[in-house]
Amino acid sequence: MVRLFNRVNNMTYTIDWNKINEEASSLLSAYIQFDTTNPPGNERRTAEFLAGILKKDGFSPELLNFDDKRASLVCRLKGSSSESPLLLLSHMDVVGAVAGDWKVDPFSGAIRDGYVWGRGTVDCKGMGTMELMALLLLKRAGVTPKRDIILLASADEEAGGDAGVEWVVKHHWDKVAAGYVLNEGGMGIKGMFGKDVMMPCFGEKGPLWIKLKARGKSGHGSMPTAENPNDKLVYALERIAKYETKIILLPEVKSVLLEAGKSMKFPVPLIAPLFINNLFLNTIRRRLKKMKKVNAIIRNTISITNMKSGFKENVIPSESEAVLDCRLLPGQDKDAFIEELRGVIHDPDIDIETLQFHAPSESSSKNRFMEVIKKVIAKNHPDIPFYPILGAGFTDSRFFREKEAIAYGFIPCLFSQEEVDTMHGINERISLKCLGDGIKNIFDLCCEF
Repeated sequence: MVRLFNRVNNMTYTIDWNKINEEASSLLSAYIQFDTTNPPGNERRTAEFLAGILKKDGFSPELLNFDDKRASLVCRLKGSSSESPLLLLSHMDVVGAVAGDWKVDPFSGAIRDGYVWGRGTVDCKGMGTMELMALLLLKRAGVTPKRDIILLASADEEAGGDAGVEWVVKHHWDKVAAGYVLNEGGMGIKGMFGKDVMMPCFGEKGPLWIKLKARGKSGHGSMPTAENPNDKLVYALERIAKYETKIILLPEVKSVLLEAGKSMKFPVPLIAPLFINNLFLNTIRRRLKKMKKVNAIIRNTISITNMKSGFKENVIPSESEAVLDCRLLPGQDKDAFIEELRGVIHDPDIDIETLQFHAPSESSSKNRFMEVIKKVIAKNHPDIPFYPILGAGFTDSRFFREKEAIAYGFIPCLFSQEEVDTMHGINERISLKCLGDGIKNIFDLCCEF
């Protein structure tokens, strides 16, 4: 039992964190058992499940129905002032899982060995459970936060948000309008840079998915020709695979690299200033490419993800295709990057088609919202470094940043690297300690901010 004093309400309240953690693990276990693999998502039943939990504590949640099978859930706790609301964001849909590859049924929500297991425990039903429990705790403890707290559990994040946050923001902005957003993205990592670190995400790279199409002449496979589109595509992909994009350091990334370098073992601190020297980094850019986590946040990246060609063993096709997953840093221009690729490919018989693009997005890390997050982490996790960082992936935060909200991605607890790697992988799981720490940190954030 812990007795806490809240400055906003000038009141003392008691929380039994052991019971809260038990309730949270059971809730998450049940949440995982709803198979919301996207596609097709089918999040409506899950939204109804979460709504039922909120109603038991006196809330009035609302389902925002995209159609009869897909819905997002929104719920509000009124604050004591008219200051811009804080929105707690998560998504209900998950990526697929092959049961035969797992130690447990990926939709069992098994609780064992100090973990809740299942698809979505890290991405993103664990985060959703933390936020939901924090909201319930605020009401149970009689805490009136300074500002409205809005809970949004969305559909369709894993497929781009067309039936989820993008649709909600477009059609129901009045219900989710917020100046500040806490979402997935960053997290705490054990043993990063040789020590535990907390890394909230202040921004995200923009995905640019493009198709390369090589044109040629079809013919019999027994008679090779210089007009084989497969040859043209292979040569183009070889040039792309060997190409090294320029290193571009954002100010926040420079700060992280410098501070992380200073805190590492000797002799790394002596050469730490080189970590933020673009000229030096560009001279070792090929070596940096092997450091995939660092590489992803210091340059525009290109991954060859799909290739398709031909229909019969002895027929040269008339065209062949490849798909590239490119990620652009904030401040980078899509059209300029495509022209850069054209120069690398250097073949007029290869067309470039944009399949999908979402602009990079970021919120300033120099904001009171970030300061309060840091304050909460310093209180609950003393001596753990706090590094705001750029995300290599993209989330629903971008839709709120387009509305000029300050949006940060941060699951506020410590994961091991092994646990992080289970996200979108096999044996996804979250520790009971991480789940409990996340609830407390989000609860404290809502009280402090």
